[in-house]
Amino acid sequence: MKNTYKNMILIVLLFNTYLGFTQETLDANNPSTFVLGGGQQSQSASINLLPIAIIDVEPDPFGGGSGTGVVIGEAGLPVTGGTAADLDNLWINFSHRQENSTPARIFVSTNQPVPAGMTIKVEIQATGPGGGYGPTDTFPPNPRSGQVTIGMTEQIIVYDFGNGYTGDGVSNGYHIVYTIDNPGSVSLPAGFEVQYEIK
Repeated sequence: MKNTYKNMILIVLLFNTYLGFTQETLDANNPSTFVLGGGQQSQSASINLLPIAIIDVEPDPFGGGSGTGVVIGEAGLPVTGGTAADLDNLWINFSHRQENSTPARIFVSTNQPVPAGMTIKVEIQATGPGGGYGPTDTFPPNPRSGQVTIGMTEQIIVYDFGNGYTGDGVSNGYHIVYTIDNPGSVSLPAGFEVQYEIK
């Protein structure tokens, strides 16, 4: 009988010793029960976000369709010359983040002189349901009013705006309409481009 008690006491001691070396189980549903080892400290950090300025004109005729003669690149690339039936259904889309929230502007220009006898004008039209800018009248009323006759000299087409984005594709951003006066049917030179730039 004494041996049985000795064996039981030995088993209880071994079991208690085993419990002392087992890993603690954490309740993952209750973060307050987590055991965090070592000293705890807080450390401040700063993050520098790089400026972003991306602009493009939609729709993208490279995506198929009937072919309009207008070549529009993706963000940052220019609209190139040609004749088109849909010059009144183009949209400027952009994403912009500037250091120190410095306001930016959108400039328009051409990469070559417009041929003599031809005039190219562009205008941003209000398209919001309440007569404002943007799909829900939420863009600031900062486009230049009226038509801008474009040439190689950069001109402001959208005045000061802050960080943000317009949304992508047709019916997002600023609706632009081109008017081309070309009574002598002059051709645009090869490689002619209309360029938009955020500065």
